[in-house]
Amino acid sequence: MKAYGWAGLALLIVSEYFLFARVEPFYSWFYSLAWWSYILLADNLLLKLRGRSLLTSRRGELLVMLPLSVFVWLLFEACNLILKNWAYEGVPGQPWIRWPGYALAFATVFPGIFITADLVEVIVFRRRGPPAASEAERSELGPQGRPGWLYLALGTFLTAAPLAWPRVFFPAIWIGPIFLLDPLLEALGIRSLSQAAASGRRYRAWSLLLAGLVCGGLWEFWNYWAGSRWTYTVPYFADWKVFEMPVLGFLGFPPFALECWIFYHLLQEIRRRLWTAEVLLWLLIVALSLLVFHEIDGHTVVRYTAELVRS
Repeated sequence: MKAYGWAGLALLIVSEYFLFARVEPFYSWFYSLAWWSYILLADNLLLKLRGRSLLTSRRGELLVMLPLSVFVWLLFEACNLILKNWAYEGVPGQPWIRWPGYALAFATVFPGIFITADLVEVIVFRRRGPPAASEAERSELGPQGRPGWLYLALGTFLTAAPLAWPRVFFPAIWIGPIFLLDPLLEALGIRSLSQAAASGRRYRAWSLLLAGLVCGGLWEFWNYWAGSRWTYTVPYFADWKVFEMPVLGFLGFPPFALECWIFYHLLQEIRRRLWTAEVLLWLLIVALSLLVFHEIDGHTVVRYTAELVRS
């Protein structure tokens, strides 16, 4: 095992020990520490099995992936301001600690899902050659079976309906962007998930779907024990839970992984095509991120650490 793999293992063991001893900052920051431990360990395993990995072979890409991970998750946080499906409790009371904590946690979404998908591809589908499941391919033949207006109309409806009628359509937020945005990849010259499936290359979609389920289980498991955590308030079947998640909610994790892949490669391609305006794009991302951080504080956080101590 490489040095960074041992570091991940040591961090996870230490974090687990001090979590149950309720020693700070491990107690409040356990979720983030556990996820970064997992990323180091899983990437090290991927390197051993495949000979290349995100942290060793795509480091430059990783530096871009982390802020994009924060940004894309904040799009869902912005939707949650209307949906009100989850809330945070036990987060640090000081914003100069809390906001970097948000970023550190949300930055794990993309690398966690993508490394897991690449592992699934190797272990389950026995594919070791490039490109990996987390990577994109150029579409040289153009769109194959281009989605019609019904496909795009369905994506538009399923994306907008949760914001207009959140009590009824709240689960659709984890499906709608797939139908809406996947065809845009084809228009930009990238082989979309639907295009890959139509050509018989279904392993990428299945690797991502299984990775979403695995990561969802880990998200809920580590969140359940953490001092800073989230809880759910969904309209239906809220009492049937595994950890904090209502059982049916686990169905949202697999399509969420597909959404992450689509969002990531769409943003990457936009960056490449608008390289002259890249600074402006990053400024926009930072500004929107700070705005959503502020809204999370005002509407999604229900209790800060100081309030828990006083109670």
